[in-house]
Amino acid sequence: MVKVFSLPFSRVRLGITQDGLYRAIVDSKSAGELFTQRFGTFRTLKYHTGEPTKAHLPIKDLLQHNVAEDFLRAAFSCDGGVNLYVARRKGKRGETLWLIRGVYLACAHSILRKEYCYLLKILGINARNVEEDGKIKIETEKDIRIFHQKVGFIKGVQITHTSKFWPKIEKQKLLEEVIRSYKSPKSVYSLRQFVKIR
Repeated sequence: MVKVFSLPFSRVRLGITQDGLYRAIVDSKSAGELFTQRFGTFRTLKYHTGEPTKAHLPIKDLLQHNVAEDFLRAAFSCDGGVNLYVARRKGKRGETLWLIRGVYLACAHSILRKEYCYLLKILGINARNVEEDGKIKIETEKDIRIFHQKVGFIKGVQITHTSKFWPKIEKQKLLEEVIRSYKSPKSVYSLRQFVKIR
């Protein structure tokens, strides 16, 4: 933003939120007007009436400028994640183990979730819009593989330290672990973080 809007660094305030996230506040009326004209609003919480805000994705521009993959990569890196863990079920024939795999994007805004799903569909990725969770979920092997090939995560972005099984691992590296698990699921079952589950 400093480059694009020719802003002096004095107009940017850097900090860390209470939950440890990095934050940059940019003081620029012209930048703010440009963003709100192009994207509607950045408020995602519903109004007190229960109506959603008029936030939307610039799908036409993203496709026209061939940057849909880059946009999704940034969105998933910031507000998304990867699931890879062992689940178990007790039955009449004993315990059954299987792997839970998936990629998700957390988004509370109903219209934005639909637009994210549409944008992913254009790239050949089927995603499920799970309203009760406020998430978009990519769950099949085929779709996770396409996501890995076309979108993925920004290098260096880590899963939070509060993750039960994968604290502070890079999201892209865990996505690659998911892809490898399709050839060798046993390699995941034997990982130390899942020993107690077995």
